[in-house]
Amino acid sequence: MTGVQTCALPIWYLAETLRRRDTLALPTDLLQQCHAMQQRLGLAWPVLFRQSHRVTVPIVVGWFRPVVLIPISVITGLAPQQLDALIMHELAHIRRLDAFTNIMLIAAETMLFYHPAVWWVTRRVRVEREHCCDDFAVSICGDASMYVEALTSLETWKAVPVRVLASNGGRLNERVARLLGVPSCARGFS
Repeated sequence: MTGVQTCALPIWYLAETLRRRDTLALPTDLLQQCHAMQQRLGLAWPVLFRQSHRVTVPIVVGWFRPVVLIPISVITGLAPQQLDALIMHELAHIRRLDAFTNIMLIAAETMLFYHPAVWWVTRRVRVEREHCCDDFAVSICGDASMYVEALTSLETWKAVPVRVLASNGGRLNERVARLLGVPSCARGFS
């Protein structure tokens, strides 16, 4: 086996584990709302919506048969408009085919692992991908401050403190500042 195959096998196994274990059906009214949002976006292929104990934030798992996993704490702890905005963000990832983009980024990083420009470019693509989905969710829900409140609520519910996430590459502060139109500090070169 090559390095790519041995690396991809655990990721594939983790994704399948998230898809299949400890997931529950969504409440009927929320499932209908999710399908309505999917139809509103014109997503023709089937998307499965499940709630999970294993995730702390809503995520999309899968490429050809995507599953949107929603943490139970998010379903019970957020206002319906905030939950809709977060689900819309995940549906935007599916609509934009970001899973396939991620495969290309991983392939580029694997083949050109030695080149720092590749790492910088792929990181920028990932950041801009999140920005695009944030903008899409805000354009649908119509209220950036409500969406920001949902994002920050997710962060406070995590077990890891926000300052630790920010020190290892968490970009919540930058996303919030950009969504609210607050100028962020320019990071200089070290």
